Order: sequence, then C-alpha cells, then structure tokens
Amino acid sequence: MPTGDHPKALIRYAVLYAGFAGTVLFLIWRVSEALLLLFAGVVFASFLDALTYLLGKLVHWPRGIRLMIVCMALFAFVLACVAWGGAAIGVQGSELAATVREQINNGLAWLQQHGFKFPRDTADDLTQPVLREATPTLKSMLPNVGGLFGPAWTAIATLVAGLGDGMIIVFLGLFLAAQPVVYRDAVLLLAPPDRQHCWRVMLDECGQALRHWIVGQLITMTLIGLFVWLGLTFIGVSPAALLGLQAALLAFVPTLGPLVAGVVVIVASLPFGIWAVIGATVTYVCAQTLESYILTPVIQRRAVSVPPALLFSGQIVLGVMFGIYGLALATPLAAVIRILMLRLYVAPTRCSGDVSALATSDRQVKPGETGAG
Repeated sequence: MPTGDHPKALIRYAVLYAGFAGTVLFLIWRVSEALLLLFAGVVFASFLDALTYLLGKLVHWPRGIRLMIVCMALFAFVLACVAWGGAAIGVQGSELAATVREQINNGLAWLQQHGFKFPRDTADDLTQPVLREATPTLKSMLPNVGGLFGPAWTAIATLVAGLGDGMIIVFLGLFLAAQPVVYRDAVLLLAPPDRQHCWRVMLDECGQALRHWIVGQLITMTLIGLFVWLGLTFIGVSPAALLGLQAALLAFVPTLGPLVAGVVVIVASLPFGIWAVIGATVTYVCAQTLESYILTPVIQRRAVSVPPALLFSGQIVLGVMFGIYGLALATPLAAVIRILMLRLYVAPTRCSGDVSALATSDRQVKPGETGAG
C-alpha cells in the first residue's frame, strides 16, 4: 500500500484478499475429487512417458511410434491377464468363501468344546409371522422389488462409475503423453514473462519426479509379485501365480494394499494345513520387509524425498477424504507438492536444475521427452 493511504483502505484490501482466498479454497474443495482424478491422469501419462523413454534406450525410433508400441503392449497385457485370470479368480473366490465358512465353523465348534455358549439360531423365529398368515395376499406373494434390485443397481452404479473414472484417466493420460510439450507450454502462459523459465524448470522437475516414482513403483511391484509367487510355489499353495499377481497390484496402494494382500494370501493357504499357513505368513512378511527396508528406500529415494511421518500423515488424510484413490495417489502428490513449495515459496529465485534441496534427475529433459508434469 502506498505511503499515506488511510488505514481503512488497508482493512478493505485485507478483507477483499481474504474473501478471494476463501472463495478459491472453497472452489478447490468443491472440485477436489475432480482435481484428484485429473492428477491420476497426469500420473498415468507419466507412466506412459516413462515406458516410452525406456523403450527409447533399446530402439531409436520416433517418440510417437514408441508410444503407440507401449500402448498396444499394455492393452495386450491387460487382455491376457483378464483371459488368464478371469476364470481362476471366480473359482478361487468360491473356494475362498467355502474355506472361510469352514474355518469359522471349526473355530466356533472349538470354542463350544471349551465352554463358550452361543445364542440359538433364530432363523425359525423370523419365519413365524409368515407362517401365521392364514390367507396369503398378492403383495406377500410378490418379491420385494427394492430388496431384489437395490444391491444389483448399487453394484452396477459402482461398476459404471469405476469404469468411467478409468476411462477418464486413460484418455487424459494418452492425450498428455502424446503431446506433453503443448500442455506444458499452455501452463507456462499463466506465468509472468520473467518467471516462465523458473516455471518450466519446476514443471520439468515435477515430471521427472513422477517418472522416477512410477518406474520405482513398477520395479517394486514386480519384485514383490515374483517373491510371493516363488515362495507360495515352494510351499505348495495354489494358485501361487494369481496370488503373486494380486500382491503385486495391491502393492501400488500404500499401507492398506499390503495388508489386504497379506490377508488374502494367508486365508488362501488355510486349506493346505497349518504349515502352509506358517509358510505363507513368513513369505509375505519377508516380502514386506524386502519392500519396506530395501526396495522402497533404495529405489524411491530419488523420486520422493518427503519425511516418512509427513508422508504417512498425507496418506491418512487423503485416504479419509477420497478413499482408495487418495491413498494410492498420496505419495506422488506429496512429491509434486514438495517441489512446488520449494520452487514457488522456499527458493523462488533459484531456477537452475541443480538446486540441492530438490530431487535431482539422472538425465536432462529433452523437448520430445518432457513428461506430463
């Protein structure tokens, strides 16, 4: 404020700025789920860009051809997984449900043998009002439409919503990965002319961090899946390959994913005896120890340099707010926010690519290889 302005003007400016900031925060909060979905598309674009860059290490073809090969290979891989695992998943689900029921009944019988009492089954009591009806009416003979279609419509709506989100992520990632420089330059138009170089460096660093994270995550997931597969094959638990695949996929979701995968592995080993359960438990504990103390610190230290406590807090907050999406994207989002804070707030005047406080990269970003970040 220029010297000599009345203090009331300062108050008006402060109120105006506070109202503007509050409005912006409110709008961000209202569209936060959509913003998270868009960020998932950016992460998928970084995934495609990373695979395209790695393919460029083998063949020196144009980037568009390499991206097309990567997309076709991913599509073929997904179809192969569905064709190979679809029937097996259904059979395994039925066997798993039967195993769980059997184990629960055995546990209840063991508790009854040791003096525990359980209430009598009240299923017959629930049918008494129906039996008392001397003359059934038309309404009583018709099925409950709400009960019949309610769960089905809920499942269909959930499936359609998930497929819709997946299509948005895939198409957005394809568009960003096809022309990353175009979208990066469009973002640079929002920056002042004297700050565009700093913004370009910042966006390139965000893209590099996302690429490093997704490549490290792929390596970690692959090694975890192979370790679980080989370990379960050695102790005789089947289907070991499918259990290894689900362990690898669930490793993408931090904290909650490994826990769910471990429960599935242990329950699937119950029909094979106590030694198989012990072996499956040891196998998965070793796999998670390998991930937590070797793979993640070594592979991801260059991409995500966020303190563990802060990263875990972010996972809890985003998991509570957005569910599985927020939990899965908490780590890359924390890495991007860290770079943005360092570039825009902590060291806004340092625009060189070797800022010590920031994550470094093992390569220079080429115009054709710039990621979606």
